[in-house]
Amino acid sequence: MRTNFGAKPWFYPLPVLIVGTYNPDGTADAMNAAWGGLYDAGKVVLCLSKDHRTTANILARKDFTISFADAAHTVSADYVGMVSGNSEPAKMQKAGFHTSKASTVDAPLIDELPVALECRLLKVNEDGNIISIFLLCRRPAAECCGPVWRMHPQ
Repeated sequence: MRTNFGAKPWFYPLPVLIVGTYNPDGTADAMNAAWGGLYDAGKVVLCLSKDHRTTANILARKDFTISFADAAHTVSADYVGMVSGNSEPAKMQKAGFHTSKASTVDAPLIDELPVALECRLLKVNEDGNIISIFLLCRRPAAECCGPVWRMHPQ
């Protein structure tokens, strides 16, 4: 037996998206984005408030990463979602995250999170949603069954 909930905008379970950017001073920043997902083939949409440090960083640099948080990093993922980069410059260190520079975009990869998309801003739509293409999907070599998958050749 199934329960009828009516017409609801539910699409669950959703992954926990951690968006990585570089601040103007070159330090890494990340936020937990509650609203985001696939947008057409090879594109991602993020619904971010204009007041977020991450939003300003994306608009300035045009590049970012999206990592998928896992259960082992719940506390860190929660921290970057609750603490603003506008008020806490040591946000990444306090979250316990370490970063490496992405290979195809000017954005940080979070070393502790095994799967990430490397993204480039395509446009901001009329609702303020950030639309991007993803250039690369990364997994650790030990978990990969072949070469790194490239969505859009450079």
